[in-house]
Amino acid sequence: VRRKMDTKEKILLGMLDLIQEVGLEKASTGKLSQKIHASPGNIYFYFSGKKDLIDTLYEYCMVSLAEYLDQERLMEVDINTDEKVCKEFVRDMVKRHINFYKENPKMLHFVIKSKSSFYLSSDIKKGRFKRNKPIYHFMGLLIERKIIKAIDVNIISMYIIGVIYEFLKESIMFENIKLDDEGIEMLAEMIWSGLKYRGN
Repeated sequence: VRRKMDTKEKILLGMLDLIQEVGLEKASTGKLSQKIHASPGNIYFYFSGKKDLIDTLYEYCMVSLAEYLDQERLMEVDINTDEKVCKEFVRDMVKRHINFYKENPKMLHFVIKSKSSFYLSSDIKKGRFKRNKPIYHFMGLLIERKIIKAIDVNIISMYIIGVIYEFLKESIMFENIKLDDEGIEMLAEMIWSGLKYRGN
């Protein structure tokens, strides 16, 4: 059963559609009010302006992604969890990340465009790492157990996300490569291979 969408969410999803159609620069609150058949006053009741709307939309995308990734499962991993299970968790996170954006290509488009835009506040850009506490906990544990390389977890996170986004851009935004199930499996294996601890 699909839950009923509230006005704030309707505005956010309308903005997501509008950005896909006209681009981030040209997506104005005026055009948005025409698109979703709402008065500008209705939009300003929820958002102070375009920058506020973009910040909130970015957070909305990140929360949607976090729910899809089900990061809390990673908190179940402890010092005794089997290494094969840990590897499957890493691969599963990669696959879920890709599948989320394959199902929500407008969000991918928006997240990539907004990261380099001045519309997205620096606080939101700086807060990116704070959202991934379960992932950081999990990666820290894998480093401690010498399952993956002893590299700063921020750098590991950037490595994984960076690789995923580059492949998604080439696949979804530019259609240069095909990320089918086999391609996703291969990418998950490549990322794991890059992280794996190999001893001396």
